[in-house]
Amino acid sequence: MIENAVASGRRGFVFTIDATLALFLLVLTLIAVSFLSIQAEDDPYARLQAVRAAKDTLAVMEQQGILASANQTLINGTLNSTLPKGVGAHMEISTYTYDSGAFNLVKVSDYGLYAPNNSSAYGARLDFVGMRNAVVTNYSIARMVIWQK
Repeated sequence: MIENAVASGRRGFVFTIDATLALFLLVLTLIAVSFLSIQAEDDPYARLQAVRAAKDTLAVMEQQGILASANQTLINGTLNSTLPKGVGAHMEISTYTYDSGAFNLVKVSDYGLYAPNNSSAYGARLDFVGMRNAVVTNYSIARMVIWQK
């Protein structure tokens, strides 16, 4: 009878160790899953894709002479047609002239929408020159901010 009590005590000890090990593995799995799901929310490729879309849009607009035209309707239309659906954009173009050894700010033009406060916004920049009769007339900086709508 005493042998049965000792054997049942050992069996209870083994079951306790087995249950503790299973609980430890369950907690470890839950921690790993929650950590990996948090990491998955910070997708580095989403940022890269957004920045490339902004840079490509600026390059297309510069190659077609749309940026140098400073035409509000044309620039806004090109922003809407060139960028992917579901992406909002705001662009600012600062124009400078070179006079007496210094660059002077002539004007700052805004195009597109403004980013909402709670969105992740990404930016791109393009420097370009305006030319007339093979002579540089001005220097401009286009800054674009894009975000998911």
